Amino acid sequence: MEINKKLTVKRLIIYIVLAFAPLCIMAPILNACCGGPIFVSKDPQVQTVVYVFSALGMLTPAIANLLTRLITKEGFSGSFLGLTVGKHPGWYAASIAVKLVETAVSIVLLYAIFLGDMSMDEAFVKPESSVFYASVITQLGYSLVVFFPAFGEEWGWRGYMMPKLTELIGKPAAVIVGGIIWGLWHAPLTMSGHDFGTDYDFFPWLGILVMCLLCTLENAFLTLLTERTKSIYPASFAHMVNNNLSASVIFIQLGSADAIGRLEGINSILISLVLLIATAVTGTVSFILLVKGSKKAD
Repeated sequence: MEINKKLTVKRLIIYIVLAFAPLCIMAPILNACCGGPIFVSKDPQVQTVVYVFSALGMLTPAIANLLTRLITKEGFSGSFLGLTVGKHPGWYAASIAVKLVETAVSIVLLYAIFLGDMSMDEAFVKPESSVFYASVITQLGYSLVVFFPAFGEEWGWRGYMMPKLTELIGKPAAVIVGGIIWGLWHAPLTMSGHDFGTDYDFFPWLGILVMCLLCTLENAFLTLLTERTKSIYPASFAHMVNNNLSASVIFIQLGSADAIGRLEGINSILISLVLLIATAVTGTVSFILLVKGSKKAD
Protein backbone atom coordinates (compact mmCIF):
# COMPACT_ATOMS: atom_id res chain seq x y z
CA MET A 1 0.00 0.00 0.00
CA GLU A 2 1.33 3.44 -1.01
CA ILE A 3 2.20 5.68 1.89
CA ASN A 4 0.82 9.22 2.01
CA LYS A 5 3.97 10.81 3.38
CA LYS A 6 2.47 14.29 3.73
CA LEU A 7 -0.31 12.90 5.91
CA THR A 8 2.20 10.86 7.93
CA VAL A 9 4.33 13.97 8.51
CA LYS A 10 1.24 15.93 9.56
CA ARG A 11 0.19 13.26 12.04
CA LEU A 12 3.70 12.95 13.41
CA ILE A 13 4.01 16.69 13.97
CA ILE A 14 0.64 16.86 15.70
CA TYR A 15 1.61 13.92 17.91
CA ILE A 16 4.99 15.42 18.88
CA VAL A 17 3.47 18.81 19.71
CA LEU A 18 0.79 17.20 21.88
CA ALA A 19 3.32 14.93 23.60
CA PHE A 20 5.84 17.71 24.31
CA ALA A 21 3.52 20.57 25.26
CA PRO A 22 2.39 19.44 28.76
CA LEU A 23 5.91 18.93 30.17
CA CYS A 24 7.32 22.01 28.45
CA ILE A 25 4.55 24.13 29.97
CA MET A 26 4.15 22.56 33.40
CA ALA A 27 7.77 21.90 34.42
CA PRO A 28 8.90 25.57 34.38
CA ILE A 29 5.71 26.62 36.18
CA LEU A 30 6.18 24.02 38.93
CA ASN A 31 9.88 24.87 39.32
CA ALA A 32 8.98 28.55 39.71
CA CYS A 33 6.16 27.87 42.17
CA CYS A 34 8.26 25.47 44.27
CA GLY A 35 11.35 27.67 44.38
CA GLY A 36 13.72 25.59 42.26
CA PRO A 37 14.17 22.25 40.46
CA ILE A 38 11.40 20.11 41.92
CA PHE A 39 13.16 16.74 41.63
CA VAL A 40 15.91 17.72 44.06
CA SER A 41 13.66 19.34 46.63
CA LYS A 42 13.57 17.87 50.14
CA ASP A 43 10.20 19.45 50.92
CA PRO A 44 7.63 16.64 51.47
CA GLN A 45 4.90 18.68 49.79
CA VAL A 46 7.06 19.27 46.72
CA GLN A 47 7.94 15.56 46.63
CA THR A 48 4.23 14.76 46.52
CA VAL A 49 3.89 17.13 43.56
CA VAL A 50 6.84 15.35 41.92
CA TYR A 51 5.21 11.92 42.20
CA VAL A 52 1.93 13.13 40.72
CA PHE A 53 3.64 15.15 37.99
CA SER A 54 5.88 12.21 37.02
CA ALA A 55 3.01 9.74 36.76
CA LEU A 56 0.78 12.11 34.79
CA GLY A 57 3.70 13.18 32.61
CA MET A 58 4.36 9.59 31.54
CA LEU A 59 0.75 9.31 30.38
CA THR A 60 1.00 12.28 28.01
CA PRO A 61 2.45 10.30 25.06
CA ALA A 62 -0.52 7.91 25.18
CA ILE A 63 -2.93 10.83 25.39
CA ALA A 64 -1.14 12.44 22.44
CA ASN A 65 -1.51 9.17 20.49
CA LEU A 66 -5.23 9.04 21.24
CA LEU A 67 -5.84 12.70 20.41
CA THR A 68 -3.84 12.56 17.18
CA ARG A 69 -5.81 9.56 15.96
CA LEU A 70 -9.07 11.36 16.75
CA ILE A 71 -8.03 14.75 15.34
CA THR A 72 -6.74 13.31 12.05
CA LYS A 73 -9.48 10.65 11.86
CA GLU A 74 -6.83 7.95 11.62
CA GLY A 75 -8.74 5.37 13.59
CA PHE A 76 -7.14 2.62 15.64
CA SER A 77 -5.93 0.20 13.02
CA GLY A 78 -2.37 -0.83 13.82
CA SER A 79 -2.60 0.51 17.35
CA PHE A 80 -0.56 -2.38 18.87
CA LEU A 81 -3.11 -2.86 21.65
CA GLY A 82 -3.62 -6.56 21.06
CA LEU A 83 -2.35 -9.03 23.66
CA THR A 84 -0.17 -11.45 21.67
CA VAL A 85 1.46 -13.42 24.47
CA GLY A 86 0.15 -16.71 23.06
CA LYS A 87 1.95 -16.12 19.77
CA HIS A 88 5.16 -14.68 21.18
CA PRO A 89 5.71 -15.96 24.75
CA GLY A 90 9.49 -15.82 24.36
CA TRP A 91 9.52 -12.12 23.58
CA TYR A 92 7.17 -11.37 26.47
CA ALA A 93 9.50 -13.25 28.82
CA ALA A 94 12.54 -11.51 27.32
CA SER A 95 10.99 -8.10 27.94
CA ILE A 96 11.34 -8.71 31.67
CA ALA A 97 14.32 -11.07 31.76
CA VAL A 98 16.65 -8.87 29.71
CA LYS A 99 15.98 -5.88 31.93
CA LEU A 100 16.55 -7.92 35.10
CA VAL A 101 19.86 -9.14 33.69
CA GLU A 102 20.80 -5.54 32.93
CA THR A 103 20.01 -4.65 36.53
CA ALA A 104 22.15 -7.49 37.89
CA VAL A 105 25.09 -6.57 35.64
CA SER A 106 24.79 -2.90 36.55
CA ILE A 107 24.78 -3.67 40.28
CA VAL A 108 27.94 -5.73 39.86
CA LEU A 109 29.58 -2.90 37.91
CA LEU A 110 28.58 -0.27 40.48
CA TYR A 111 29.95 -2.41 43.28
CA ALA A 112 33.19 -3.29 41.45
CA ILE A 113 33.95 0.25 40.26
CA PHE A 114 32.84 2.37 43.21
CA LEU A 115 32.58 0.05 46.23
CA GLY A 116 35.25 -2.56 45.60
CA ASP A 117 37.00 -1.93 48.92
CA MET A 118 33.81 -2.80 50.84
CA SER A 119 32.78 -6.37 51.57
CA MET A 120 29.38 -7.59 50.35
CA ASP A 121 28.13 -7.54 53.96
CA GLU A 122 29.21 -3.92 54.27
CA ALA A 123 27.70 -2.84 50.96
CA PHE A 124 24.31 -4.61 51.05
CA VAL A 125 21.51 -5.46 53.46
CA LYS A 126 21.77 -9.11 54.44
CA PRO A 127 19.39 -11.34 52.40
CA GLU A 128 18.03 -13.04 55.51
CA SER A 129 17.00 -9.78 57.16
CA SER A 130 13.39 -8.60 57.40
CA VAL A 131 14.41 -5.34 55.70
CA PHE A 132 15.54 -7.29 52.64
CA TYR A 133 12.27 -9.19 52.22
CA ALA A 134 10.15 -6.12 52.92
CA SER A 135 12.05 -4.12 50.31
CA VAL A 136 11.75 -6.85 47.68
CA ILE A 137 8.00 -7.32 48.25
CA THR A 138 7.42 -3.56 48.21
CA GLN A 139 9.26 -3.08 44.92
CA LEU A 140 7.54 -6.01 43.22
CA GLY A 141 4.14 -4.76 44.34
CA TYR A 142 4.92 -1.23 43.22
CA SER A 143 5.75 -2.57 39.77
CA LEU A 144 2.02 -3.08 39.18
CA VAL A 145 1.50 0.64 39.80
CA VAL A 146 4.44 1.65 37.60
CA PHE A 147 3.13 -0.42 34.68
CA PHE A 148 0.39 2.06 33.83
CA PRO A 149 2.63 5.13 33.41
CA ALA A 150 5.09 2.91 31.51
CA PHE A 151 2.27 1.88 29.19
CA GLY A 152 1.48 5.57 28.76
CA GLU A 153 4.92 6.24 27.33
CA GLU A 154 5.13 3.07 25.27
CA TRP A 155 1.79 3.43 23.51
CA GLY A 156 2.93 6.88 22.47
CA TRP A 157 6.56 6.41 21.50
CA ARG A 158 6.67 2.82 20.26
CA GLY A 159 2.97 2.51 19.45
CA TYR A 160 2.70 5.70 17.41
CA MET A 161 5.90 7.69 16.84
CA MET A 162 8.16 4.82 15.77
CA PRO A 163 5.87 3.38 13.07
CA LYS A 164 5.45 6.88 11.62
CA LEU A 165 9.19 7.60 11.63
CA THR A 166 9.90 4.20 10.07
CA GLU A 167 7.49 4.98 7.26
CA LEU A 168 9.32 8.24 6.55
CA ILE A 169 13.03 7.52 7.02
CA GLY A 170 13.45 3.76 7.41
CA LYS A 171 14.05 1.67 10.49
CA PRO A 172 17.75 2.32 11.32
CA ALA A 173 17.40 6.10 11.11
CA ALA A 174 14.03 5.97 12.88
CA VAL A 175 15.57 4.25 15.90
CA ILE A 176 18.20 6.98 16.24
CA VAL A 177 15.95 9.94 15.48
CA GLY A 178 13.15 8.50 17.62
CA GLY A 179 15.55 7.99 20.52
CA ILE A 180 16.73 11.59 20.32
CA ILE A 181 13.14 12.88 20.18
CA TRP A 182 12.29 10.76 23.21
CA GLY A 183 15.39 12.04 25.02
CA LEU A 184 14.49 15.67 24.26
CA TRP A 185 10.98 15.03 25.58
CA HIS A 186 12.67 14.41 28.94
CA ALA A 187 14.52 17.76 28.77
CA PRO A 188 12.02 19.70 30.95
CA LEU A 189 12.39 16.94 33.55
CA THR A 190 16.19 16.91 33.29
CA MET A 191 16.19 20.68 33.75
CA SER A 192 14.09 20.05 36.86
CA GLY A 193 16.73 17.73 38.35
CA HIS A 194 15.22 14.42 37.26
CA ASP A 195 17.57 11.40 36.90
CA PHE A 196 20.86 13.27 37.33
CA GLY A 197 20.12 15.94 39.90
CA THR A 198 21.63 19.38 39.33
CA ASP A 199 25.12 19.08 40.81
CA TYR A 200 27.17 18.29 37.72
CA ASP A 201 29.18 20.26 35.18
CA PHE A 202 27.30 21.81 32.25
CA PHE A 203 23.91 21.37 33.94
CA PRO A 204 21.44 20.72 32.36
CA TRP A 205 22.90 20.31 28.86
CA LEU A 206 25.16 17.37 29.67
CA GLY A 207 22.23 15.63 31.36
CA ILE A 208 20.04 16.17 28.29
CA LEU A 209 22.80 14.75 26.07
CA VAL A 210 23.18 11.65 28.26
CA MET A 211 19.40 11.19 28.32
CA CYS A 212 19.28 11.32 24.51
CA LEU A 213 21.98 8.64 24.37
CA LEU A 214 20.15 6.48 26.93
CA CYS A 215 16.81 6.86 25.13
CA THR A 216 18.36 5.95 21.78
CA LEU A 217 19.78 2.73 23.23
CA GLU A 218 16.53 1.92 25.02
CA ASN A 219 14.52 2.76 21.89
CA ALA A 220 16.26 -0.01 19.95
CA PHE A 221 15.25 -2.73 22.42
CA LEU A 222 11.74 -1.41 23.02
CA THR A 223 11.12 -1.02 19.28
CA LEU A 224 12.37 -4.56 18.69
CA LEU A 225 9.95 -5.91 21.29
CA THR A 226 7.04 -3.99 19.80
CA GLU A 227 7.84 -4.95 16.23
CA ARG A 228 8.34 -8.65 16.91
CA THR A 229 5.19 -9.05 19.02
CA LYS A 230 2.96 -6.49 17.25
CA SER A 231 1.94 -5.42 20.75
CA ILE A 232 2.84 -2.59 23.08
CA TYR A 233 2.70 -4.65 26.27
CA PRO A 234 6.18 -6.26 26.19
CA ALA A 235 7.78 -2.83 25.81
CA SER A 236 5.59 -1.61 28.68
CA PHE A 237 6.78 -4.50 30.87
CA ALA A 238 10.40 -3.72 30.00
CA HIS A 239 9.86 -0.03 30.74
CA MET A 240 8.21 -0.95 34.04
CA VAL A 241 11.18 -3.06 35.13
CA ASN A 242 13.62 -0.41 33.94
CA ASN A 243 11.94 2.27 36.07
CA ASN A 244 11.10 0.25 39.16
CA LEU A 245 13.73 -2.49 39.38
CA SER A 246 16.76 -0.70 37.95
CA ALA A 247 20.17 -0.92 39.60
CA SER A 248 19.85 2.53 41.17
CA VAL A 249 16.44 1.70 42.66
CA ILE A 250 17.65 -1.67 43.98
CA PHE A 251 20.69 0.00 45.54
CA ILE A 252 18.49 2.51 47.35
CA GLN A 253 16.36 -0.35 48.70
CA LEU A 254 19.04 -2.95 49.45
CA GLY A 255 22.29 -1.03 49.77
CA SER A 256 23.75 -0.26 53.18
CA ALA A 257 23.73 3.30 54.46
CA ASP A 258 27.50 3.52 53.96
CA ALA A 259 27.29 2.26 50.37
CA ILE A 260 24.43 4.60 49.48
CA GLY A 261 26.26 7.53 51.09
CA ARG A 262 29.36 6.82 49.05
CA LEU A 263 27.43 6.56 45.79
CA GLU A 264 25.58 9.80 46.54
CA GLY A 265 28.95 11.52 46.76
CA ILE A 266 29.92 10.47 43.24
CA ASN A 267 29.10 12.53 40.16
CA SER A 268 25.64 11.43 38.99
CA ILE A 269 26.59 11.59 35.31
CA LEU A 270 29.53 9.26 35.94
CA ILE A 271 27.26 6.74 37.68
CA SER A 272 24.76 7.02 34.83
CA LEU A 273 27.46 6.25 32.27
CA VAL A 274 28.36 3.09 34.19
CA LEU A 275 24.70 2.10 34.23
CA LEU A 276 24.61 2.69 30.47
CA ILE A 277 27.10 -0.11 29.81
CA ALA A 278 24.60 -2.98 30.08
CA THR A 279 21.95 -0.93 28.28
CA ALA A 280 24.42 -0.25 25.46
CA VAL A 281 24.96 -3.97 24.91
CA THR A 282 21.22 -4.65 24.76
CA GLY A 283 20.63 -1.62 22.53
CA THR A 284 23.42 -2.55 20.10
CA VAL A 285 22.24 -6.15 19.74
CA SER A 286 18.65 -4.95 19.28
CA PHE A 287 19.70 -2.42 16.65
CA ILE A 288 21.53 -5.13 14.68
CA LEU A 289 18.47 -7.39 14.82
CA LEU A 290 16.24 -4.54 13.66
CA VAL A 291 18.53 -3.73 10.73
CA LYS A 292 18.73 -7.38 9.71
CA GLY A 293 14.94 -7.66 9.92
CA SER A 294 14.60 -4.53 7.80
CA LYS A 295 16.89 -5.92 5.11
CA LYS A 296 14.94 -9.18 4.99
CA ALA A 297 11.68 -7.28 4.61
CA ASP A 298 13.18 -5.37 1.67
